[in-house]
Amino acid sequence: MSYYKPSFVLLLVTFISILTFPLCSGAPSSPEEIYWKTKVGDIPMPKPLKDSLRLGPNERVVQLNSNYKQDFGTHEALLYVWGGHVAKTQIPQDGRVIYFKDDILSKVGVKMKLYFKKINNQAKFLPLHVAKILPTTSDKFQVILNLLFVNPKSTLAQDIELMMKKCEEKGVKGEIRNCVNSLEDMVDYVTSALNFGKNKLVVASTKEDYGILLEYTIQKVQLLGSHVVVCHKIRNPFAVFLCHSIQNTYLYNVSMVRANGKQTEAFAICHKDTSFWNPRHYAFEFLNTKPGGKPICHFVCAEAIVWYRLPKNNGEE
Repeated sequence: MSYYKPSFVLLLVTFISILTFPLCSGAPSSPEEIYWKTKVGDIPMPKPLKDSLRLGPNERVVQLNSNYKQDFGTHEALLYVWGGHVAKTQIPQDGRVIYFKDDILSKVGVKMKLYFKKINNQAKFLPLHVAKILPTTSDKFQVILNLLFVNPKSTLAQDIELMMKKCEEKGVKGEIRNCVNSLEDMVDYVTSALNFGKNKLVVASTKEDYGILLEYTIQKVQLLGSHVVVCHKIRNPFAVFLCHSIQNTYLYNVSMVRANGKQTEAFAICHKDTSFWNPRHYAFEFLNTKPGGKPICHFVCAEAIVWYRLPKNNGEE
């Protein structure tokens, strides 16, 4: 049951959205795509980001909650729940690899059971002029509920509140983080605040999004460097991405093949310094290790946008 109710504000937003979108094939690109090209150049826009572009002429803002069921708190993302804890009894018993030590990446031919969760977060960015005035701090929680006509007791309200709290969480040692609620904000944050240059920039996402447990064989691993920003889409009725960068983190491109022979590629991130992590962190439980041990790695989910600099020789920057 939807708790959104039509209002003059929302209907006006819808009307403006219709006016600002092309209505026929061959029309100019959307404002977001034009902005992307101006700031990023000819780098293709990753599918998870393109799928989040704001509403088109046949969509209504009041239906933003129509189909999203992605939960950021899954096993695949638990690395970012720094104070969290999952007991050993909750570790999957099907042999899947959630975390692994970095020495695996040096072993071509190694087999791993992996689960790249199929993404179903179809939330869209609000129009930019709305996103700019929308409150993003928890002290304005009631304001945003009133603006979007969301029932305070609904699951939508709970998701919005969790989003705000997640965006306000203090980063860990060496982490830079920011939540963005528009494509323009994401581009500006990454290219300006983190000092990327157009001639050095690569933007991509993990291609595998199969949704079942499969066995993969590593064929090739390439170090892409350490200047990396990853943006995760948070569960919310309108699109919000948490973008962050952590020191002593290295990005790899991993080429793999499934048992059926299909080739695929995924991004893996390795955290070199875990000395400051919570000793009861899920990764330590999974690998039976402790803070400060060997680097801990994990694959990047298909919904995430990965930004990185082109490395020089041997992955140096």
